[in-house]
This record gives sequence, C-alpha cells and structure tokens, in this order.
Amino acid sequence: MTRTASFAQSIEAGVAPRPPAMPLIGHFLAFNRDRAGFLSDLAREYGDVVEFRLGLDRFFLLSHPDYVRDVLITHEASFHKGRALTRAKRLMGEGLLTSEEAFHLRQRRLMQPAFHRQRIATYANTMVERTARLANEWQDGAEVEMRSEMTRLT
Repeated sequence: MTRTASFAQSIEAGVAPRPPAMPLIGHFLAFNRDRAGFLSDLAREYGDVVEFRLGLDRFFLLSHPDYVRDVLITHEASFHKGRALTRAKRLMGEGLLTSEEAFHLRQRRLMQPAFHRQRIATYANTMVERTARLANEWQDGAEVEMRSEMTRLT
C-alpha cells in the first residue's frame, strides 16, 4: 500500500495485511510475551498498516507518522475509542485517554500549552539529566527490565 492511499479505505476493503493467528486467541500469546517486540516485528514484516487480533477483537497497527496524524488530528472525529478504553472509563474516569468528541477536544486544548515546542525545550535538560542518572545505575553486561525502568523514568 502506498502512503498516498487511504489507510482507512484499505482497512474497510480488508486489504490490510493480517499475520496468521491462532483460533480464538489470535495473537494474544505473542503480544503478551513481548508487546514492544511483537509490534515492532509486525511493522517490519508487514508494513505501515497491519491488522492483528487479541482474542476476538481486531486491532490495527499504524506505523507511519502520517497515518497516526490522520487518526489523532486530521480525521479524529471519524475514529472512536475501542471497547477496552470504553470499559477503562469505569476505572480511570473520563480523562484525555478515554474521552471522545467535544469533551476530548476540550481536554486536549487544555493540555496543549504544556506540549508546545518552546515548553518542551525547557524540559529537555531535565529529561536528559534524569535519563543519564538512571542509565548510570545500570551495570555493564547486566540485563535490565526495560518496561519497569522506563516506567520508573517517566
């Protein structure tokens, strides 16, 4: 699929690549074993738009920034949160991650100033310093559980 083609049209037409999946559970085992590795492998092997299943739920991995921008900004009104995020509202409340439409837009606009390019630049030194401090704690040759380390860093 070319980048000029609409990924949404490809999804609707059923032409997004689909790696082989296990009956009923889909790609759950591979995803659960190594989420980042699984998603990286999908993008590398199948391209910018890939369909995969976790259980009976269908998901689409968009690996090109233009497609991500289309979903999150250009055509955001055309896309809705999935069942998992709808259920997460009960636990997390109506936040930026779980809200939709006008409420989401209002929340996003409230957050936007914190992510302005100039504001981010003021955070850069702190982010670099904290990252270096964490990396200095690691021992040469030691294995590091990156998920927990990145959670710690953030």
